[in-house]
Amino acid sequence: MLSKRQHHILRFIYQHTLENGFAPSIREISLATGITSTSVVNYNLERLITWGYLVKSRGKSRALGLTERGLALFEPNQSAKVKRVSEKYTVDMLSDANLPDSDISHLHKENLLLKAENERLRHESKNRVAALQREVLYLSQELRQLQQSSDRYPA
Repeated sequence: MLSKRQHHILRFIYQHTLENGFAPSIREISLATGITSTSVVNYNLERLITWGYLVKSRGKSRALGLTERGLALFEPNQSAKVKRVSEKYTVDMLSDANLPDSDISHLHKENLLLKAENERLRHESKNRVAALQREVLYLSQELRQLQQSSDRYPA
């Protein structure tokens, strides 16, 4: 279903988000994938959103996020079956509330946006923790070196 170009775009968004804690800009996607036109990137992003691989928050820059369906392409432990059951349960539950179809669709899209935002924040916090751990390691090494030099050359 996905073209090589669309898969490449998704892979870049996934990797960029993991490494940086936020989604890439359209220009960055264009440069990374070798697509010279940002309108072609936009077209493919819209297709990926329509097909449920990406979500985009309105009114925010760098607001792209992979849905569970998109993540399943790169994280094999994501269970597509669990996702389908979860979505079906959500839609069935909303249908039982006697809401119009347009409201159900809107709530479903909003739910996907929130899930993507949650996933983005989770990855961002993991990146921050890793950076802090590296800094603690570096500072520990610096402290050891200072202690060793003070032992060698007492005042």
